[in-house]
Amino acid sequence: MEEEGWKKDEKPYLIFTCSKCKQYLCVKTLQKTKKCLRCGRQHKVSSIINSGEIVKGMTKAVEMVKTRQNELAIKELGNIPELRTADDYVVRSRKIGREYGEIFETNTTDENDDKLAHKFRKMIDEISESYDKFPFYVLEIMAENYAIPSSELRFLVKNSLKEGFLIRLKKNSYRINV
Repeated sequence: MEEEGWKKDEKPYLIFTCSKCKQYLCVKTLQKTKKCLRCGRQHKVSSIINSGEIVKGMTKAVEMVKTRQNELAIKELGNIPELRTADDYVVRSRKIGREYGEIFETNTTDENDDKLAHKFRKMIDEISESYDKFPFYVLEIMAENYAIPSSELRFLVKNSLKEGFLIRLKKNSYRINV
């Protein structure tokens, strides 16, 4: 019996712009409709088939959409936008020493980290009032209620385990160390 190798994707895809928000999209030409992921507008493929470019293969389609989006960004903004998350930035504040007229910078992330750690401890206390043991997803749900970013949650859990405040049990469950 012959082994079947990788099949090259040769399905036709239509690359077009959303008529509402101008976002570039790709859709299989055999599909009936395509919903814009940005604005939610529904497009009938039969009515837009002549307004776009057809390429063969999903890889080419995705590359084409990225290329077109970058071209649009350069046209609109003058350069390719730098997309970063809020966690990539460090908040700094300038304080002026009144007595000596000094200017010095302070990094306020330590203060923010302390506030976040305090929120986290408060959250864990609330959870432990209801549950002796709790799975990680309970932490994720409660973190949303406490406005703790999901990117920080794992870090806070790791630190709490290291400090001995939390104990990891089997099957990714936790309990507070009493």
